[in-house]
Amino acid sequence: MIALLRGKIISQDQNMAILDVNGVGYQVYLSGAALERAKGSTEQITLHTHMHVKEDGIDLYGFATIDEKKLFQKIITVSGMGCKTAINILNAMSAEQFINAINLEDRAALTQISGIGKKTADRLILELRDEFTKAGFSLDSSISPPLTDAGMRNDALAALAALGFDYTEADLMLKAAVDKLGETSDLQLLLRTALASVDRRGK
Repeated sequence: MIALLRGKIISQDQNMAILDVNGVGYQVYLSGAALERAKGSTEQITLHTHMHVKEDGIDLYGFATIDEKKLFQKIITVSGMGCKTAINILNAMSAEQFINAINLEDRAALTQISGIGKKTADRLILELRDEFTKAGFSLDSSISPPLTDAGMRNDALAALAALGFDYTEADLMLKAAVDKLGETSDLQLLLRTALASVDRRGK
């Protein structure tokens, strides 16, 4: 089982890259976060990998963090969910965005992803929401925003959605607010700061 690779990116085509590891080239399908890490890099990078063995060969999937890899492995446990669709999810959304979409039952956001229809979105929500609300499932600080109460972020996203903001914009607004405030447990302050970021952009 190939669980981790460290080497240099020597070529890249969309979300597929060739990683040179001591003279051996590994073809790896990368998540969005791993693509960001690989982009323009001339140094060695470390990828946490999932190896998928098929009848006609082996596919490798690469991730920026071990938690992102665990999320991918959780996604492919959903009935009918394959590795290619799971990596599409983590290319279209960050790990944090996907978890929030599941927790908020945001079918509209999920069905924008290639390979995800309404029935698949329903299965993802049905089979993963309870998993994501368990205390033991969390992302590390390189993915998760520094909120004192993770549940408060979902409340803030729901409040912004009620005000007419779509998921992507609401998520960006909250990121801007968290960057400014740091850790906070004050939902009203978080929302005011998020809305102020829109005002500064002239909206």
